[in-house]
Amino acid sequence: MKNKSIWVASAISIVVSSCATPTAKESVEPVIKEETQASEAIEFMGGSYTVDAEESVINWKGTEITTEYHVGTVNVHKGSVDVVDKTFSKGFIAIDMNSIVVTDEDMGDKSKQRLTRHLKSEDFFGVEQFPFSRMDIAGIKSKESVDYAYGKIFVREIAQPITFPIEISEEDGNMIIDASITFDRSKHNVKFRSGAFPDLFPDLGDKLINDDIELNVHIVATL
Repeated sequence: MKNKSIWVASAISIVVSSCATPTAKESVEPVIKEETQASEAIEFMGGSYTVDAEESVINWKGTEITTEYHVGTVNVHKGSVDVVDKTFSKGFIAIDMNSIVVTDEDMGDKSKQRLTRHLKSEDFFGVEQFPFSRMDIAGIKSKESVDYAYGKIFVREIAQPITFPIEISEEDGNMIIDASITFDRSKHNVKFRSGAFPDLFPDLGDKLINDDIELNVHIVATL
């Protein structure tokens, strides 16, 4: 892991379940109080926007209890965004977990490949059994002129509610979505060197890997 920051501003999930759409049974309404109208809302043409997988970017970051960390990218598989009454209504994004790579600048190619294989293994995301992750966005709430998306994130086909700040803009008729998202891997049964499973990994000390995984996502969607 690295002692340096790399974030390229990047929407929406890491994401997230198998390509088959999971069914959410419980409410995903966020706990956001004192809602206010978002300022300077952008109006979009109504319809279903298709996520441009080639133009969309997802960057990830995982950290240890020390100052060490790893960074990388993972590709968007597909997605869509629905616009109703000229505003964002709902959307989803599916992530190709087989595309996950490590991009640490001061790590050799063989070390990057070894870590990438480990991330794809059962210790982490088990991509052979769970090739896709997913995020479903049920809607957007506003508080103090900040928009928050709420919905569910699916990793290893395990769903968890999620809420995060989101920015939506327009460029050349396309919808641009940017967000910084953090999710807890231990809640998706990603156990390797996690402090949430002391029976499996006792006395980790400075070998502990933090449960929070950070995502910087940039989504381009076209009508």
